[in-house]
Amino acid sequence: MAVALGLMASATVFANPDFVAAREAYRNGDNQTVAEKAEALSRDPLGIYPRYWLLTRQVETVTPEQMQPFLKYYQGAWLAEKLRAEWLAVLGRKGEWPLFREQYALLLDAPAQDLRCYSYSARLAAGDKKVLADAREALWFTARDLPAACNAILQALQDSPVLTDADRWARLRLALQANAHGLARHLAGLLGRTLTAAELQSIVSAPSTYLGKASLDTRLDRELAVFALGRLSRSDRDAAAALLEKRQAALGEEAAAYAWQQLGLTAARKLDSRALDWMAMADGKTTWTDELLEWRIRMALRVGNWELALRSIRQLSDQTRQQRSWQYWEARALEARKAMPGASRIFATLSLDDDYYGLLARDRLGPLMGPGNTAYRVTEDDKRKVQANAGLQRALALNGMGFRTEAVREWNWALRGADDRLLLAAAEAANDVGWYDRAIYAADRTKQLHNYTLRYLAPYREVTRGYAQELGLDESWVYGLIRQESRFVSSARSSVGAGGLMQVMPSTAQWVANRMGIKYHSGMVNEVGTNVQLGTYYMKHVLETLSNQPVLATAGYNAGPSRARGWQPADAPMESAIYIESIPFLETRDYVKKVMANAVAYSMTFGEKRTSLTTRLGAIPPRNQVIPESEPEPDLAQTAAE
Repeated sequence: MAVALGLMASATVFANPDFVAAREAYRNGDNQTVAEKAEALSRDPLGIYPRYWLLTRQVETVTPEQMQPFLKYYQGAWLAEKLRAEWLAVLGRKGEWPLFREQYALLLDAPAQDLRCYSYSARLAAGDKKVLADAREALWFTARDLPAACNAILQALQDSPVLTDADRWARLRLALQANAHGLARHLAGLLGRTLTAAELQSIVSAPSTYLGKASLDTRLDRELAVFALGRLSRSDRDAAAALLEKRQAALGEEAAAYAWQQLGLTAARKLDSRALDWMAMADGKTTWTDELLEWRIRMALRVGNWELALRSIRQLSDQTRQQRSWQYWEARALEARKAMPGASRIFATLSLDDDYYGLLARDRLGPLMGPGNTAYRVTEDDKRKVQANAGLQRALALNGMGFRTEAVREWNWALRGADDRLLLAAAEAANDVGWYDRAIYAADRTKQLHNYTLRYLAPYREVTRGYAQELGLDESWVYGLIRQESRFVSSARSSVGAGGLMQVMPSTAQWVANRMGIKYHSGMVNEVGTNVQLGTYYMKHVLETLSNQPVLATAGYNAGPSRARGWQPADAPMESAIYIESIPFLETRDYVKKVMANAVAYSMTFGEKRTSLTTRLGAIPPRNQVIPESEPEPDLAQTAAE
């Protein structure tokens, strides 16, 4: 049974027996059946799959004459891009550089790291004189493991005069800072010194002992001492600062400045205000990375040093400085300096978008503003474009058959570069079949034509509104959190086991169920009603635990209440936007911004009285040192510290 092109009109999609049979045959290694089903599906949008399965199985030996008809016929499809990338990896391993260069130029998406490395080797083979300089810039200054495909170009780079000893020392620092011990030992060898695994381990396990007897005679000795000071600062910042002050002359000006930077960075991540004094010891004596500058900005904001914040923002690389976060804080710093024309220009530019910084910028400009009331209405012509789009039809069919992974990839790929009308028509089609996360994905990407009902979908509202009202929670805030947690995928499960609409951890679900007198079982978190019941109860508990402050509660829901409390100011209230910007965990920082901005949007789509984002954020009260003993802490393995 072929998949009809009018698929999105119905929420019920039946499995295509030819596709299912082809998929099973591919898994069983039955190429003959796959080929038969490919013929049966020749006029179906899903027909690309059995053809892809046959070619991917032969990719190591396939000839251009066998491969290119598929790539040409399905040019632009996700599977064509995927197969081309697989073939390029084979061509790269075999060193077939002319064909590699031809096919590499046809990629539509940013290539994976292994293909980028092969592309440098292909350029080198063609006599490109600029390739080693490009490879140095792209590949050298990192401590991350690079794929084996990079080995050849890295070796060519190391054998050339393009790479200097200064570059080797710079990468050694990165390797030590990232605890990439194997890379550090390799680099030390390139610099003429044997560095053993035991020596590095002694620094990691007992940095204070190592520093007590360390020689500072050679460059490598001094670099290892700086590494040891950084390790010590993780457990005892006072001791690290005292040792650094004592030995900074022996370290030399530049190495000591770098050590002060690292000590300041460790302190900043713990929101220790001494970070600014320690970072200041490095001014004018060594280079500053964007990461260091960003943390200096955050700490300057926390202590109200607007001039330091502005100066540090202006030291950022051009690319980082143009990020919306630093544009907003540059405008705020100009505002503090009374440079209103410059501040207003930045606020006006930011306000054109409806994200967190756009909403904050609108609040600074004056009267409360918000998304336009007129939503774009999808036309029949728009719907026909969705019906004619093979990628979207494949995605809808695959989703209807329960093949979610493939469906999501097809959907996202098909909407690359789509105009607003196609995006909104696709969003409506996905919403019609209950595929809420992809509906939001599409509606979220529009630039000029918008539909905020699709962008901020509110399924399961009868259930959610009931529990929110019962607990006295702001329904818009609850929906803002659910949208960020799961995009309304009721079966969503994180890598550490959080599940359901509100991504409740099993341990938290059990604790809440016990408090509520509900018999707990593991499947509860994926039952929509029960998940919302447990999640809103915990949300209310966290809110009450954290001074009834929604920003604190949002951070606490994601990272744990005690962490959210630990990030509070010690003695005086703090502007919530500054608290949010200085949250040490990147995931939580981004999460809180999005949840609170979502709440503003939901309040408008629900027809509630408009409340500005600034008003919703409020102020953060000073820290309360009392931590309730009964308070559960979520498993924080899902929240990665910077």
